[in-house]
Amino acid sequence: MMHILRILIVIYFIKSSWAGDENQDPDSISPHVRNLENIISNIESLTLQAEKSRLEGILPIEETNKLLNSIAKSMAALTEMISAKNNTYAFFKLNAVDRILIPNIRSVYLPLRGQFLILIKTLFSTAPTTSRNLLPINIVDMLLDVFENDDDLALKAHALDILYEWLPNSPKLQARVMKLKGLEPFYNQISKLDTDVVLKLLDLFNTILEEHLQARNKDQRNRGDFENYKLYQMIGLVERMSTGTVCNGLLNIFKATTAFSDNNEEILAPVFKLMKNIKPYCIELYLGKSSAVEVFADITKYIKDNEDIDFKGLGLNITEIKMILNDYNQQLREYFKDEL
Repeated sequence: MMHILRILIVIYFIKSSWAGDENQDPDSISPHVRNLENIISNIESLTLQAEKSRLEGILPIEETNKLLNSIAKSMAALTEMISAKNNTYAFFKLNAVDRILIPNIRSVYLPLRGQFLILIKTLFSTAPTTSRNLLPINIVDMLLDVFENDDDLALKAHALDILYEWLPNSPKLQARVMKLKGLEPFYNQISKLDTDVVLKLLDLFNTILEEHLQARNKDQRNRGDFENYKLYQMIGLVERMSTGTVCNGLLNIFKATTAFSDNNEEILAPVFKLMKNIKPYCIELYLGKSSAVEVFADITKYIKDNEDIDFKGLGLNITEIKMILNDYNQQLREYFKDEL
């Protein structure tokens, strides 16, 4: 109910901010709004031409690419304009989502796809609440496709930046992600990403996992709490955390930790938070795995050999880290002793 109320408030604000536009004399409309409308109309026209050419094959591919390149350039100009918050609201008021975003959402032309992502990032930067509530949910499908399948690391980073802003505290959006892709595409991309992107990905993972744990463990004092609990239960993130596929994928992240941390020690913070968060779900699945024994032994050695790291500055408690690692190592080794 609160989510619906927020959407209605946002829509009311946008409408009231531009009340009477339809009855205004064209000369009285703000030059900024007029410029926005001109750019949006231009993109709309070029998009129709490019799509017609694609479907009917009436232009050589080179000419179609020129049209797509023109769309990308106009979208870059539009992105610069909407970096001002008032222009962002005008963007939504002018129905730009339906006019230019949805028609270009599946474009694979690299310059256009990149600019599309930058525009979405800018919307979240200038008007996060409005963007969260008014952007269509199927944009997430495109973001997941880019993150999972695109070879361009810059595009992957842009897609993750948007997901980082959009996914937390958006259970319905999370449900769509889990239904479409699950968790696998995220941890499977770790080896392909720059350290800074890995850092953001792990931070996002921890944020959402903690959100689910809090929702699932919260006392249900009213109907709203119960409905919230059922929604997070339906998403099933906690249940997925108890599967071998997910736990083994996370083990591979831990294995890569020392390599990443040689270039950026900041990655240690989300890694150890993740290690702590998943222990109740994955430790049983790690028992009997020699690879798990090796991974946690290597990380323990890395911490011992690098005690000059400013753990406090990273927001880490070195005593707690050693306790977490000791707990993993002890349980894993005791299992092997029992087996012998």
